[in-house]
Formats: sequence, structure tokens, C-alpha cells
Amino acid sequence: MFGTIHELLRNLFKKPMTVRFPLESIPIPEGYRGEHSFEIDKCMSCGLCSRVCPNRAIELVEVQKKDKEKYPKTYPRIDLGKCCFCGLCEDICPTGALKLTKNFFLSTFDSKSVIKEPIKDENLA
Repeated sequence: MFGTIHELLRNLFKKPMTVRFPLESIPIPEGYRGEHSFEIDKCMSCGLCSRVCPNRAIELVEVQKKDKEKYPKTYPRIDLGKCCFCGLCEDICPTGALKLTKNFFLSTFDSKSVIKEPIKDENLA
């Protein structure tokens, strides 16, 4: 009984091991690979990102008709549901158009919301 009380008092004044997520968060370390960020103006449509992707999560697609004049090439569509966040696409991109951010809030019930189109449609946002 004495051991239990001793352990209780010792842990009573310690800092808690857990954080109150989402109110609190632990700091994200450098080099963390989260959601993709894509800059279409930097992309030269080389297709290296789709060729190097081990899960075939990146597919080159044409943009919608309204943006076709400004962006006539094919650009990467990323399916985050298939992605293993290995970072090979970021490493191989010669212009730095693809970057992996620290955003890890990717949970959703809608499987279509994890597909990142080359140009975000304002009507869907």
C-alpha cells in the first residue's frame, strides 16, 4: 500500500506525457513529410514525379478547359490516399514545383478530398 501511495504522489506532480490535441500540439520536426504543395507555374511537365512514385499516386492530367490556354501541358494530380510520403517526387523535381509540407491534418471521410488537382477549383473550395 505504501508503494502505491508513493507512486501516486510522485506522478501527481509530474508533467503529463500526453497533449490535449487539437488544442495543443507537439512541435513538428524538420524534414517531416506531410501534404504536398504544388506550384503549377514552376512545373515544366517533365513527368519525373509520376515515374518515380512507387505507389503510382501521381498521375499527369490536363487542366480544365477554362485554364487550358494558360496551362497547355499535363500536370501532376496527387492522390494522398495512395501516397506513402516517401519524398521521392520532391527529390526528383528539377524545378522544385513539388514540396512536402508539415501539414498532417489529412483525415477525412470523403475519399475525393484527398486528391490534389493541379489547379484548385474555386467552386469546390
